[in-house]
Amino acid sequence: MVGYIYDEIFTMHDTAEHIENKNRVVVIDEILKEFDLKRYNVKRATKEELYKIHEKHYVDWVESAYDNGYRMILNEDTILSPMSYEVALTASGSTKPIIDAFKRGEIKRAFLNIRPPGHHAEKRTGQGFCIFNNIALMARYAQSVGYKKVMIIDFDVHHGNGTQDIFYEDDTVFFFSTHERNNYPYFTGSEDEIGKGKGEGYNLNRPYDDYCDDETLLKLYDDLPKWFDFDIVLVSAGYDLMMDEFISTAQISFEGLRALIRKILDFAKDKPIVFLLEGGYNLDSLAESAKITVKELIDY
Repeated sequence: MVGYIYDEIFTMHDTAEHIENKNRVVVIDEILKEFDLKRYNVKRATKEELYKIHEKHYVDWVESAYDNGYRMILNEDTILSPMSYEVALTASGSTKPIIDAFKRGEIKRAFLNIRPPGHHAEKRTGQGFCIFNNIALMARYAQSVGYKKVMIIDFDVHHGNGTQDIFYEDDTVFFFSTHERNNYPYFTGSEDEIGKGKGEGYNLNRPYDDYCDDETLLKLYDDLPKWFDFDIVLVSAGYDLMMDEFISTAQISFEGLRALIRKILDFAKDKPIVFLLEGGYNLDSLAESAKITVKELIDY
């Protein structure tokens, strides 16, 4: 049985006609109805939990930002609406029921159909459509219940600069990212960013050039750290690397995505694994990509 999280609250972060909008999670939920998934209820993160991954002043600022007249974080890409804070709290907090279900032995695999996305949100600020870093909160919560060593894999076409920032000096979380070299956020994600202090060697970026194909992408995953003795695998599943997407040149096919999911599952072996929605903006491609992911989680 594969666990699943979705709730209508994720449509209430109102970004109007922005490409990161409510229709993304709606089309995914619709296409996944054909599968027998174990649905879990959403849960709100606490501010104290967010303080473990973000600076306190940033979390407190977001709480009152809309009421204080702010309509964006940093720039117009990251929109604030009346419900954005509440929805972002729920997106981050809804990672916790899945960890709890893993711990109880109910499931070993899951898919989180949540928004706003999170992997660009750094310690001190959100950006790039992201308010709070969902996968980072999930990692810290997992550690709090006994999954001490966490493997994070990010295949979004954009570098997960926020996740890297949060865990850059941490040797208990390994961050592995593949992403388009000449794309947002532009100034992070190089091969020489390997971590710092005790975290040195626990950060691995594998950027690729424009028009990346299936073969090129899959070869990069040969570099996953087989030596890292992880307890759980968390995947930032950004589907904006697909060939029909709007904001990248990557040319990954549905068959290439299926092979990538299988390669990640091979790497995870029998450890708990969860895929969290990050990017993906062509609705037809996004829905099919999520369907492929969940089918592999069921059938693998």
